[in-house]
Amino acid sequence: MRVRKFALAGVAVAVTATLTVSGSTYAGAAVAPVAVAPPVISSTAPMAHLTQLMSFASASNNTRVIGSAGFTSTVNYVKSQLTASGWTVTTQSFTTRGKTATNVIAEWPYGDATHVIMAGAHSDSVAAGPGINDNGSGVAALLANAAAISQSALRPAKRIRFGFWGAEEQGDVGSSYYVSHLAGGEAKKIDAYLNFDMVGNKAENGKAVGWSLYVEGQSNGLNAPFKSYFSAKGITVNASLDTDDRSDHAAFKNAGVKVTGVSSVRSLNELGACYHKACDNLSDVDSNSVTLASNAIANAVWSLAG
Repeated sequence: MRVRKFALAGVAVAVTATLTVSGSTYAGAAVAPVAVAPPVISSTAPMAHLTQLMSFASASNNTRVIGSAGFTSTVNYVKSQLTASGWTVTTQSFTTRGKTATNVIAEWPYGDATHVIMAGAHSDSVAAGPGINDNGSGVAALLANAAAISQSALRPAKRIRFGFWGAEEQGDVGSSYYVSHLAGGEAKKIDAYLNFDMVGNKAENGKAVGWSLYVEGQSNGLNAPFKSYFSAKGITVNASLDTDDRSDHAAFKNAGVKVTGVSSVRSLNELGACYHKACDNLSDVDSNSVTLASNAIANAVWSLAG
């Protein structure tokens, strides 16, 4: 998350009945769709990813900023995890401020490719620290969801696509590069973009973690599955976090895509004591927060992908 800026309900599964009589098979009417609930993601998955990201930063002068070995290791790790889970993975490399950065785009190869539900998180940190909450937490939550989708052999109605953006900390460069390089008409195929930036905050100063959703004015109703998830957990969320377009959703919004997102901050004035500092390491992350975010993402993606 930059200084200026501040995911599944039921899936319908069609079943066709068949009848075999004297060696002949007849197709019957489709049975009513069966609701498939999203799997429950435990803390083990996202925290394992965060531990890996921290190891990359530790071997790279405590940073995963673009141009560093820590960022390169992060990109390679994200690619390997997604590929192993059966996702179709592509990369985009670009240069900003004299340094090379990379976007990783992963697509679950099922569902209608003309109706895409996309979720994203930035994979870089600032130079000053390892960026485990900002934004290793978003990356870890999405990777946990990618594995859950694979393990469930999900066959959604819509296509699911994840983006892991480089150079967000330089001004949302990676997401802007992706959107600006979409072929003509491709942006219109994205029904929704969900952004996840800083979803691992710990309680500070005696205050509980303040969960927030992006403002309804730009979410266009996309906040409903997030609200239902947190409500079922007895958690009140701030449904009007005004990000002032200070994260990766901005490029999508400007291209006419409906956007929203979730963050474990109450407001832009409460980003955490270790925000953009060397202490944004594993001790700066609450495993409960990352786990809640991972499951909230699952609830939303499962629901919106139909």
